[in-house]
Amino acid sequence: MEEKSEILDAMNETVEMNNTLLAQVKDIVYNIRTEVKEIQPLKENVEKLKTELSRLKRETKKFEESIKHPKKCPTCGKPLLPEFKVCPYCGENIKLLPEPLIALKDYK
Repeated sequence: MEEKSEILDAMNETVEMNNTLLAQVKDIVYNIRTEVKEIQPLKENVEKLKTELSRLKRETKKFEESIKHPKKCPTCGKPLLPEFKVCPYCGENIKLLPEPLIALKDYK
């Protein structure tokens, strides 16, 4: 009978230890869930920032191209260097083309 009592005591201690461990695991899981909920908006913001950076990179590239090649052929629309007199793409004589006039209402 004494041996069975010792076995039951050992089983009881094991169950109590497991309950303590389960409570600790439960607390850890709760804390992790809370942190994940806090991280989710940050992840969304990072994705928005990535999208915005991509857009800015495209705009920067367009801007750099417009600085490099500010002149475009009015016939084919390809970028030209300022010193070109003839479009190398379509053969249009650039030197003879008049500057486009801006309507007075568009000027303001």
